[in-house]
Amino acid sequence: MFFTDRINTLEALFRVRTAIFGKKLQVFEGRDGVMSLLQESLDVQTNERDYQTALDIIRPLMKVAENHPFVSDDSVEYISISSRMERALYKHYFEAQSSRLVKNVHSCCPMEFIWRQAGLLELNLENFLDAEKAMSNATKWNPVSAKYRLMLARIHSDQGRWENVVEDAVAAMKVAYRANDLILCFRFLRNYFLYKKMYLEAVYCSFARLNYTDSGCALDEIVDDILGYATMVDVEHDQSNDEDVTESLKRFGITLGFNPDVVAVAKKNCEEAFLAGDAELANYFAEIMSGLKTVQEKKEAFNLKQLVEHYKNIKS
Repeated sequence: MFFTDRINTLEALFRVRTAIFGKKLQVFEGRDGVMSLLQESLDVQTNERDYQTALDIIRPLMKVAENHPFVSDDSVEYISISSRMERALYKHYFEAQSSRLVKNVHSCCPMEFIWRQAGLLELNLENFLDAEKAMSNATKWNPVSAKYRLMLARIHSDQGRWENVVEDAVAAMKVAYRANDLILCFRFLRNYFLYKKMYLEAVYCSFARLNYTDSGCALDEIVDDILGYATMVDVEHDQSNDEDVTESLKRFGITLGFNPDVVAVAKKNCEEAFLAGDAELANYFAEIMSGLKTVQEKKEAFNLKQLVEHYKNIKS
């Protein structure tokens, strides 16, 4: 009874805080207005490359986001996560190990989007400290976003803070579920190892990217890396699976593929949605599963597209 009363009290408190914050957002015409301003800022950034104007557009949003009522404590944790896969990863990594109630404020206000956009613009303006602060805020609201971790890696890389870069990249690897994100992880790690003059590890990081892309431009860059740095360490190209290199990378916490935990989370959620008869959700996680493979695995694996079509035809 006490536990139920506690949950009811926290739920009621969340509704009150949401209502209060919703009133603050009325100046922007609510959440839809917030999204419109973010889109306007993104359009100016993309089409006009006017980063200062794009930043000025969202400054009022940043002010409101700094003065929110969603303060986490020992009883409740507030997050802002839009992606269903990232929500599942958060549940796996954080929620399952905590007794705190977790409330997602994204439907009230997209906090992660506000700080992500601010961080990108500050970075483009080379305001590195402000960029780091904004992206750190985005990561606090959504600690399972590989993209936010990789943006921090970029910010730290531009400042030559290489120990932070490898920390960011390894953290991103833990939650990455897209090939492009994993490719970026290995690219940042390659740069780190080049800085450390660890050319064998740099070669291996370049070679590892081959597992996740068949893009012509990317392949040219990777092959140039391998040919260029391999000569510096006298490594044969067919030694890419050298156990010594593998063990060397493991010392830095580097996984050589998608994190098995991420694969397990996608599989579990796909199966649960399938059993519940939720065709749309099952299809979503089936597509995630399809992406959690190397280029070669995709060629050799059972045709997951057939599986996806099967999920689409599930009747509730």
